[in-house]
Amino acid sequence: MPTAIRRPRPSSYLRASTLALTLFSAVPVPAAQQRDPALLLQSMIETTGKRSRVRALVRNVTRSKGSETVRFFESFIDVRGGRLRTLQRDFGRATPHLLSVHDGTRLRQQQLEIDEVAVAEKARTLPDTIKVAGAGELVAAAFCGRPPAFDAAALKPSNCDGAGEVIDGVGCTKVLFAGATAGALWIGDTDLFPRLMRVTLGALEIEEQLLELEVDADLSGVEFEIAVPEGRRLRSVAEAHASWGKDLGPEESRWPRPGDDSPDFAAVDLAGQLRLLSETAEHRAVVAFWNPEVPASVEQAQALDAAWRSRKDESLQCWHVAAGRLPGPVNTALRGRSLQGTLVVAGEHAQSAFQQFSIWKTPVFACIDDMQIVEMTNDLEVARNWLR
Repeated sequence: MPTAIRRPRPSSYLRASTLALTLFSAVPVPAAQQRDPALLLQSMIETTGKRSRVRALVRNVTRSKGSETVRFFESFIDVRGGRLRTLQRDFGRATPHLLSVHDGTRLRQQQLEIDEVAVAEKARTLPDTIKVAGAGELVAAAFCGRPPAFDAAALKPSNCDGAGEVIDGVGCTKVLFAGATAGALWIGDTDLFPRLMRVTLGALEIEEQLLELEVDADLSGVEFEIAVPEGRRLRSVAEAHASWGKDLGPEESRWPRPGDDSPDFAAVDLAGQLRLLSETAEHRAVVAFWNPEVPASVEQAQALDAAWRSRKDESLQCWHVAAGRLPGPVNTALRGRSLQGTLVVAGEHAQSAFQQFSIWKTPVFACIDDMQIVEMTNDLEVARNWLR
């Protein structure tokens, strides 16, 4: 499952990087454009089209009848080459579950949980692909002039609500859209990249915000291809999504089985040191996979750590593998808590711990003996029994 491998960045995963958002040489938006929504949106499209390489991370929050869904979309865009790679992750999931790649001629999508690839039935331009490939509303707006959600409601730009609003330290102009409902899009005054979008569609309230942005991003380590065996027939994207939207079956059926060789993985501890699971070779170890976004997951990892401290076998090791790419959210989740086992942050790449063990929901516990799987479970009591 090819996925871009990148070193952790100093900026937080869950907030915008002020440094990255200010590395632009564009001049402020002229006053005429600040007043005319059509001019401003056209300038946004033209400016985006002139960029060479873009990386963007956005957070989408959709609310309906008291429920809330949060998703993250990270996109790598080779504008000049017409190529796109985007990853979608739901809040609380340990790793992205949907990969979309446009290689310049065709769109392929991979459901990473079940490792199935689908292909779009017709060729699309890069802007059209971005609208349907799960890159998010704001990235699509930057290339197409409006968020796809606004098209769904047939909203048209009505007027600019002036400049001067600040979104995460960036001055923006607010563009109002009108129709059967109302929407708003905030566009950066200096770089002409959208920062925030809000719209109500019937019972749905959608808000999307830009968290990180890099222009002239280094895409040298990004793969704009999803490899499939020659001759394999691929379902269409439409056909596959109808299936993927249903129950994918129990996740534990995709875990390594007892007696299998344990996957090895590299991860980074909170001191920035690279650690390998194979350090536990010739020893027995319990491994707790957990997500700092999920409080219950953190609590159960702490409970296993407490049980491990009372173990009878002093040679038994304990490893904690936290989801995510940066230590910040892990430190926040552990505030007021204490873990004595080895703690590492998995990172987000094809060889990460969660990808190799096929884990998306947490917590999950593994018992490993000399790098062989003894047992895996999501039941804390079963894991505690390994320590008795």
